[in-house]
Amino acid sequence: MTVYSKFICTLLTIFFLNGLTAQEIDTLVDVGNYKLHFNISKGTGVPILFESGAGNDGSIWESIVKPLHDSLGTILIRYDRAGFGKSEIDTANLNVISEIMGFEIALDKLGFRNKLFVVAHSLGGNYAMVLNQRNNDKIIGGVLIDNPTPCFMTNKKAQEVKKLYWNDIEKIKKQSLGFYYILKNYEFTSKVMRDASHAMTMPLTIICSDSTPFEGKERDVWIACMRNFAKEEKNRKFIMADKCRHHVFIDNPGLVIDAIIRQYRSSTRKNF
Repeated sequence: MTVYSKFICTLLTIFFLNGLTAQEIDTLVDVGNYKLHFNISKGTGVPILFESGAGNDGSIWESIVKPLHDSLGTILIRYDRAGFGKSEIDTANLNVISEIMGFEIALDKLGFRNKLFVVAHSLGGNYAMVLNQRNNDKIIGGVLIDNPTPCFMTNKKAQEVKKLYWNDIEKIKKQSLGFYYILKNYEFTSKVMRDASHAMTMPLTIICSDSTPFEGKERDVWIACMRNFAKEEKNRKFIMADKCRHHVFIDNPGLVIDAIIRQYRSSTRKNF
């Protein structure tokens, strides 16, 4: 290879790598007393927002981001909830509502002031419901994956879930402030979810794992409640993810990618 050829190859490599970098935004956004970390894949069309489950940050979606971006070419927004990943945390008056308010400030600063499509896993469904209740004209559709439902996550059940961890709460506080406050506020977060669920009138795909986060009779109740939640509105579709654990998008990424693509295309067609 000549010196000139090597020079051209080097230029092409730099150009290619810069092109990849230009497609991704990795940033911290100041929302007042703390900063939230965002990973954004650039694109066109209605952005897809990912809400992670309890204990996870935005990186949990890594396995499905590229295939979705390749298929849809739209903006993909992942973020670390307060106290997780690279995000900071403000422990004063921290709860699901104040967190969503901080998230809304970040979205506004990033320029995402219009329509959104939401993909939420587990407890992330609670956050998605609160976001929708506060911004009902913006959320055009979504995919909920193994999310708590009002039928299952009653106040009594929320107390039982919290109790499972409470003996280790001080250890958890030292290890993860984010998870500590999720547990501390669990009953309130569940109550807010039950109240906000009535505003979920947009088209949805509901995906349920067959193992669920629970066992025995509670597993059966979880599945039945998710089926009933899907039946509450005519514009909801239920998918049973066979042989999948709670993180369905890790066990069967193809199923989740296909569901998101189908629901996204359907929702965007109806809104534009």
